[in-house]
Amino acid sequence: MARHRYVFADLRTDRTITELELSGVTYDRRIIQPGSFRGTLPIPNASVAERARKIQPGRTVCHVYRDADIWGSYVIWQVVPRSDERGRITLELRGATLESYFHRREIRARLDYPATAQVAIARDLIARMQSRPEGNIGLTTPTRPGASDGASMTRSYRRSEAATYGKRLEELASALDGFEYMIRTYVDPGTARRVREWVAAVPRLGDPSGDHVFTQPGNVITWSYPADATVGATSWQARGDKVQSASGEGEPLMSEVFEATALLDDGWPLLDATRDYTSERDRNALDGYARWWSQTRSGVVGIPQVTVRLGASAGFTPNALGDRARLVLSNPWFPVTDRAPTFTKSWRVVGIEVTPASRQDGRERAVLIFEESS
Repeated sequence: MARHRYVFADLRTDRTITELELSGVTYDRRIIQPGSFRGTLPIPNASVAERARKIQPGRTVCHVYRDADIWGSYVIWQVVPRSDERGRITLELRGATLESYFHRREIRARLDYPATAQVAIARDLIARMQSRPEGNIGLTTPTRPGASDGASMTRSYRRSEAATYGKRLEELASALDGFEYMIRTYVDPGTARRVREWVAAVPRLGDPSGDHVFTQPGNVITWSYPADATVGATSWQARGDKVQSASGEGEPLMSEVFEATALLDDGWPLLDATRDYTSERDRNALDGYARWWSQTRSGVVGIPQVTVRLGASAGFTPNALGDRARLVLSNPWFPVTDRAPTFTKSWRVVGIEVTPASRQDGRERAVLIFEESS
């Protein structure tokens, strides 16, 4: 059974503060979006309480080790000590991956990027975010030889918008022909030091040839496969910043309307959706956003979710997000026909939520979050 350790360090310097044994831990990682962390520390005596007080929300990071590898690094944002009616004290910890720091920093200068590659803009934003020592959390932004920095675009950001670096990075990534990114933390084998690395790929992270297999019967514990039309549409537009008209009245800039013509021709009804980009003043950029939504989120969105056993030496790790996983199911809903499973499909894994084994339940579980598909 894999062993989990929880090492707490200073957010800025990564100096180790303490190591604690937590219970009730669940943590997840996602592409682009911050992942979450929660866990509980029993406080049986003053010695444990003294060590726990070293954890200060907003300036402490928890590195989650699975055996020798780091599976996630989480800024601790909330610390809640509490006592029950029998006087037993526990400390509840909640946090989010290092990507959450992007959403706690605002762009407080005018920044102009004329005809600049998307990933180059993102790297510069991160460099500016870390330009002061007080805001430097040790992120590196390496370039891969031969890797693309994506399409060129023109962007202007104003201090008055009070937008966060996280919001602007997500907008850049979600543009048509955009990119994906995440922060990986690992131990450098040469120096034994922890490294925090922002990685990006155009158009997607992951190994396109990787195909991890999960089966039922086998290592699949539970599964669900909902079909959801409430989050999809067949007609999309994007709404940007207000622009002054000749009469002096402000009117939001609107994109063209992009429709899923193949679905409409097949008999789908019109289902309208508008996505807001409140600071965008470029109509071409708004058209790109609306076109992206029409191409990727039209019709019924299917988001399969699977809980699996990882095993002692997991073949799939959080740093492999973006790889594909093949799901093979044999059960009454998906029966075997002609001695072959009727359900065998492959999706990209864009998130993973891990629940370590506990004393009450010795099974380690992981929920795989697949890329939305329509």
